[in-house]
Amino acid sequence: MTLFLKIFLLLFALSFTLYADEISSQSKSSYDVKVWGERIATFRVPFRELTPKERVEMAQERILEIHTGLDHYSVKAIPAQEGNISGAWITVNGRNIFGLLNEDNDPNNNETFEQFTQKTTLNLTKWLQQREQQQSWPLILKGIGFSFLATFLFALLFTLLLRYSHKISNRLESTSDDAIHPSFEIAGINIRPYLTTLGIGILKIVVWGLGLPLVYAWMTFIFRQFPYTASWGSGLTDFIFTLLSGFLEGTLSALPGLMAVAVIFFITRLIIRVFDTFFNSIENGSLDVVWMEPETARASRRVVVVLIWIFALVVAYPYIPGSQTEAFKGITVFLGLMLSLGSAGIVGQVLGGIVVVYTRAFQTGDFVKINEYEGKIEEIGVLSTKIKTLRNEEITIPNAVLLSATTTNYSRYAKKGEGAIVATTVTIGYDAPWRQVHAMLEIAASRTSTILKNPEPLTLQKALSDFYVEYTLRFAIEKPESRYRVLSELHGHIQDVFNEYGVQILSPNFEAQPEGGAVWVPKEKWYEAPAIKKEN
Repeated sequence: MTLFLKIFLLLFALSFTLYADEISSQSKSSYDVKVWGERIATFRVPFRELTPKERVEMAQERILEIHTGLDHYSVKAIPAQEGNISGAWITVNGRNIFGLLNEDNDPNNNETFEQFTQKTTLNLTKWLQQREQQQSWPLILKGIGFSFLATFLFALLFTLLLRYSHKISNRLESTSDDAIHPSFEIAGINIRPYLTTLGIGILKIVVWGLGLPLVYAWMTFIFRQFPYTASWGSGLTDFIFTLLSGFLEGTLSALPGLMAVAVIFFITRLIIRVFDTFFNSIENGSLDVVWMEPETARASRRVVVVLIWIFALVVAYPYIPGSQTEAFKGITVFLGLMLSLGSAGIVGQVLGGIVVVYTRAFQTGDFVKINEYEGKIEEIGVLSTKIKTLRNEEITIPNAVLLSATTTNYSRYAKKGEGAIVATTVTIGYDAPWRQVHAMLEIAASRTSTILKNPEPLTLQKALSDFYVEYTLRFAIEKPESRYRVLSELHGHIQDVFNEYGVQILSPNFEAQPEGGAVWVPKEKWYEAPAIKKEN
């Protein structure tokens, strides 16, 4: 019965809101004369020292003082004039009950004062008839009997609804057990638990969709069986019909706007597809334009697509149902404020990514060095750039950092056939002829298979230090990411060549000349790889 209590409390709150809205909808200067929930008259202006609210209280007291059990009630509106105040007295069997003034009539209803007084007399007559019926025991017993019958049918239907919903829910929950039912996989994911959760959610919606109208109909029927609560039943009936008719009317009135939004969305999608094809053709090289590089085509496509969607949203905004209401405008202002305050960092990241792309500092696949990070560009995203290092580490660098970072691109000119230039330095004593050192370094370079022959390796004398000469060997390789392996192989060949020709490498520092000669040379030649250590 938990569901029944929830639905009952919901309907009670709904009914309370209905009557609260009815009271609040009245202007501050108008007050209704209500007895047993039935509206009989409306006062809008004061009379002498009495406010409209005090007039209502006096009228309600006089109506309740009308004698009961009479065979006939003669309700009339008698015109009255007192000074410059004109109106009418509402009488019952010749007794004045309350007065109506000309100013009590609402000018917006386009009613004459006679029609206003006639409607008031009909309302009072109807209430007197209901009061007499309320004291009729046959009518009350009949209402009690119908109420018991309606309650029995309601309890039976509600119990069946709960029982079958619990059975279906338990059966759905049992289907999520993998030990009983095999998994249902799509793209390697078992979606059976998600389908079970979706089915239980739909079942709850159906139960609420059937239980709520059932409770509502039961409450309305019970209230309408007794004259005292008949106005409540009528109010519930009028409310549900007003709600449904308003919902239907709002839906029908929103259809043209929704169709316009759908057309705008469809046209926008077509335009975006055209631009996607255009920019993709530039990116893959099938289309060559002088004003755009293939490296900037993807970023340009993203910018253009975002601008098109923003323009489409601006065009479609007036056609969105409810867009002109104050609540919708307030929500959009609130969301705009949240985005403006919370997206400053995101905007910086996006602008950083755009600047990086359009400056063409690097592109996907380039081997670069950004600050202390060195590796291959795996992805240039909207908010960050990902680098894969030589140790298979993924480094994520925010795009805003790239704006102030120093970037070294090793792949830019290597892709143009010029190769990536790499250098290594050795220090050799002054006793070694520099022409011989140049030749030995070039021999070591020629023995390294991954060094390009064109351009040819070049040896430079970088500095004449106090104790030795610094020689720099510059050469080109095809793949910048392999430069550490190339340097390792080259350094091995340099040691072999210098050992072969008996020249000492004074690195990292030279402190004293070794004993036994001007130049230190190993007793055995170990340049023939692999080196073999002989026992003494």
